[in-house]
Amino acid sequence: MSEISQHVGQRIKKYRKSRGLTIQQFSQMINKSKATLSKYENGTITIDIETLLDIANTLEIELVHLIDYESPNIKPEILPKNTYFNKHKYYMYYYDGRIKKVVRSLICLTPTQDNSRDVMVMLYNGLDTFDHLEKCHYIFAGTMKPYDTITHFYLTNQINATEKMYICILNPMHASSPAVGLMAGIGSNPFFAPIAIKTLISKEILEENDNFINALKLNKEDHHMIKYYNMVVINCHNSLFLDVKK
Repeated sequence: MSEISQHVGQRIKKYRKSRGLTIQQFSQMINKSKATLSKYENGTITIDIETLLDIANTLEIELVHLIDYESPNIKPEILPKNTYFNKHKYYMYYYDGRIKKVVRSLICLTPTQDNSRDVMVMLYNGLDTFDHLEKCHYIFAGTMKPYDTITHFYLTNQINATEKMYICILNPMHASSPAVGLMAGIGSNPFFAPIAIKTLISKEILEENDNFINALKLNKEDHHMIKYYNMVVINCHNSLFLDVKK
């Protein structure tokens, strides 16, 4: 079986499960046998383009989200000039107080075809390890607008289009320092309401030690700013040089 067939199969399985559909139910929806769908998801047989498009339409997603496979033989296209976001992969972290854990995400950047400043973004949210993107909790897609001192991300959950994510990041003055900013969107359990979370984005995988956790959590200065100005403020570039994981 090929890597791309496995990749596509894992995507189909993930989106099928996100819709709460069994193999039996979904195979009937696309007019295929249960055994055939199982082989699609396991990557043991290749899917023709018409069937793949039918699967994407039935899952109510864009075809590109099933075939976002990156071939190791293709040289990545050059991204628009930016002081920090000039690579194709970045590592994002935030601390979720609802679950008392660090949440890891991988950001993949691709230049748009019209050569504009906008950059296409795929964000794989909720990873146990950066080596297994297929096990992420959610996939967000959208665009990044980079500028010299600040970068904006506009993203949509590919499982639930009503869930939008906005990330505003201050580009660090030193290339080795992680970027810091705010991620905003709709929160889930125990409340369904707009939220904003402090987040770090790094060019390298960071070591998750005490210094790292402290950098992710809101500190005394952050709380002082909230109390004084009645708003969450990231008022300076992140000067912490956190340890890179070996």
